[in-house]
Amino acid sequence: FQNPSGVTLTLERRKEIVEIAAVYNVPIIEDDPYGPLRYEGEELTPLFVLDQQRLGVRDEDPVEVGNVIFTESFSKTLAPGFRVAFVVGPVEVIHALTQAKQGVDLHTSSFTQMVATYAARDGFLQQHIDHLRGVYKARRDLMLRLMEEHFPAALKWNRPQGGLFIWVEMPEGFNTTDLLAKAVEQQVAFVPGAPFFANGGGENIFRLNFSNATEAQIETGIKRLAEVLKAELAPVG
Repeated sequence: FQNPSGVTLTLERRKEIVEIAAVYNVPIIEDDPYGPLRYEGEELTPLFVLDQQRLGVRDEDPVEVGNVIFTESFSKTLAPGFRVAFVVGPVEVIHALTQAKQGVDLHTSSFTQMVATYAARDGFLQQHIDHLRGVYKARRDLMLRLMEEHFPAALKWNRPQGGLFIWVEMPEGFNTTDLLAKAVEQQVAFVPGAPFFANGGGENIFRLNFSNATEAQIETGIKRLAEVLKAELAPVG
């Protein structure tokens, strides 16, 4: 699930990308920190797995070839403060990445690596993810319902099947960076869309996060934000 939009590639698009990358020998880095946090819809095969299937590699075989390097983080599923992730790819690539990592900071904390390892090994992590899915789905559903009830009709937004974010679009001509200051005055905040666009654009878009706030905070926050949006849109109807 892409950050900030919450969209994800269909299986057909994934297969096409893997095939094209193979034809032109272009490596793909598949960063999937939100993949485990799916609340509805079909589980989609990672690009990495599709690439290994294309090459005829069995699940039990070591990864020695391939165009896709897969990364996933424990920060979204176990503990944000750990800053621990893992990489799966050809042995040669992993060796080079290990050397690069050592050159940057020697290594990540051994303690947090061990905690993550044991959490994943004994089944705790999967149980925790299952719990998170239930909690986050309820918060997502509540936020979407409240937005439908209170936000101005001129706004549009997605319904993400997973991840942590809702991507909201205002009419053209509005600037959500300027709007943020007005929202903060009402003790509610969002992330403006412009910083997510490397080549400009996104001034009329903003991102909401439903994962950390309680249901009571979501209700209060959405109602406050709705009033800010209505006041901003009022001059143009």
